[in-house]
Amino acid sequence: MEDRDKLIREKLKEEELIDMMQLRGINQMVWEMLIKEKGFNPEEIEINPEFRLQLSNCEASVSVDFIINISSVSFMVIRSVSTAIESWERYIVAFARSVKDYQIPYAVVTDGENFKIYDVLSGSLLSESIQGLFNRQEALNLMKDFQKISCPASRQEKEKRIVYAFEGIKCPTNKE
Repeated sequence: MEDRDKLIREKLKEEELIDMMQLRGINQMVWEMLIKEKGFNPEEIEINPEFRLQLSNCEASVSVDFIINISSVSFMVIRSVSTAIESWERYIVAFARSVKDYQIPYAVVTDGENFKIYDVLSGSLLSESIQGLFNRQEALNLMKDFQKISCPASRQEKEKRIVYAFEGIKCPTNKE
């Protein structure tokens, strides 16, 4: 019985390692695309930034793969996942609504092939392809008249709890 348990643990570790390697590849592809194809400057992109999320009854440390900052304001958050991007759609929107004192206007989740790009303020899906991802010039134009808008107080705790729940289950896409 111990041999069987050992084999199961080894198989799980192997699968986690494969997921982590795949995720690193996705992150590398996203980074290169942001720099080479979309024209963002490396200093405009934060990699794995962490935030303290204060809920009514606890505090948590949360992170995302990339945040693109334009003129010292966060413009877009990006989450890379190795499978099932659909399960991360609500998370990335909640993250963009809750980690700062204003809502980060755009949120993206990708598995490297598929991209879902959201307008965070309206909650609407803008695009389901890499072609819909903004380039730097488009981002600059969009941010010209940007005004920081806080998440409504009635929704703030709910959005934070969604992020907290995803962080709490320790999904494989979060492991180092």
